[in-house]
Amino acid sequence: MELFYYRGQKSKETKMTVPVFALGHHKPKEEGEDQFTKYVINFYNYGNKTERDYFMSRLLNLFKERFEGAIRLDFVAVIPTREKDKVNSNMQSFTQEFATSIGVAYQQIIRRSRTIEGHHAISESDKRFENVKGSIDVSKDVQGKNILLLDNLCISGANAQEAFDALKRAGAKEVLTLCFGLGSKGKECDFDINPAFKGNIMDTIATFHWPKVPKEKRISRAKP
Repeated sequence: MELFYYRGQKSKETKMTVPVFALGHHKPKEEGEDQFTKYVINFYNYGNKTERDYFMSRLLNLFKERFEGAIRLDFVAVIPTREKDKVNSNMQSFTQEFATSIGVAYQQIIRRSRTIEGHHAISESDKRFENVKGSIDVSKDVQGKNILLLDNLCISGANAQEAFDALKRAGAKEVLTLCFGLGSKGKECDFDINPAFKGNIMDTIATFHWPKVPKEKRISRAKP
């Protein structure tokens, strides 16, 4: 079975778990980019076929093993870029192909209502959440619907949470995010779900309560 990672931060607005599933972790240049990170960047920027096929194969395997039979999805969409009304064309075409492969309708049900500052320029997590607040609108009727969102990266979780909150306010039932990579900072908080765990994606949410390492232990480890 496909190894994957799970992050379930709590929404500051709804106080609900925001489930995010990923294939790996993104390492920034200052940490020494690994091959996985280079694959994410190359595909997002250039749409390279090698990287596209790699991510498509792995995400479809993960979907078949953990999602099928666990939840009936109504729509698949891609999380918008930071620019108003923009989505990354490579991610959009990838998401459309992925949706077709799993037999679920692709509908771009969310949009960026205003241009936000790039998160590479914002180092503090709280400021990233403040930056995206109120920047995503829901453009379709999602009342009672189950939604799967795709993105290339989920670093702080701000965009995933803002999309989750917007869809929940609009009446969506379940909102799940599937991405290529999670941020490496705080990696010890994320759960690595290996083949020994046989549960489906909904079992994962119910079983693993993020963060894996409590804040108190993280602070004590950081002390000299």
